[in-house]
Amino acid sequence: MCKDERLVLPPLVLIHGWGFNSSVWGSIAPKLKNLYSVVIVDLPGYRSRPLLKKMTLSTIAADIQQQVESFGVTDKAIWLGWSLGGEVALQAALDLPDKIAKLILVAATPKFVQGSGWREAVKQKVLDDFGRELIKSRDSTIGRFLTLQMLGVPDSRDLLQKLKISLAEPLQDGALESGLEILNQTDIRSELQVIDNNIDSPTLWIMGGRDQLVPAAAGVSAADKMNRSNCIVIEAAAHAPFLSHPVEFMRALL
Repeated sequence: MCKDERLVLPPLVLIHGWGFNSSVWGSIAPKLKNLYSVVIVDLPGYRSRPLLKKMTLSTIAADIQQQVESFGVTDKAIWLGWSLGGEVALQAALDLPDKIAKLILVAATPKFVQGSGWREAVKQKVLDDFGRELIKSRDSTIGRFLTLQMLGVPDSRDLLQKLKISLAEPLQDGALESGLEILNQTDIRSELQVIDNNIDSPTLWIMGGRDQLVPAAAGVSAADKMNRSNCIVIEAAAHAPFLSHPVEFMRALL
């Protein structure tokens, strides 16, 4: 991102999900750079980012904001969060409303697991099993996960290979465990209306109709709880619509 771009294009912050890193945006970022000043960040514990002493959604949101400002972005920015990154973006709208212009939440949810009257989520065992496999063997689990996202997508082999190579970088000790704990404990449902009131623009939820980790119904339900929110479901996509269905994803984004 160059200085002149920041003067013209609105800043767009891309926040990856649990177990991945900012390389996951490699295929979609070039499509965004003519429209936004793209700022790509890493969650604490990923790539070169140190793990925080206290890992909560609030401390992570503050860490992301510090990274954004290091790019010279001082005005409000659009925060686009995928999966766990979406929960971070929601928390930022609570903690840092003066820094958020708009939220775009991709395959995200205010509560990852079922419970407390919330059925639009996976069962606890599903998340536990996925988390256990990811912690035990990150590379092979991510490989299988990405392959499932790309089933039936034309010309996906080269993209899959590049993603697997770029995502093979090691994580800081404790990064996966702390992220799993956040996914298990977070429940932002009661704060959705506050978030809606905190930011100037309507929130956009982009969901995958075949998502087995975050059901599309979670985004639909969350959007219904916000007065100024919209949810678009890409029916043929799973948990990573920006990878598997980039054309439909860009259409929804715009």
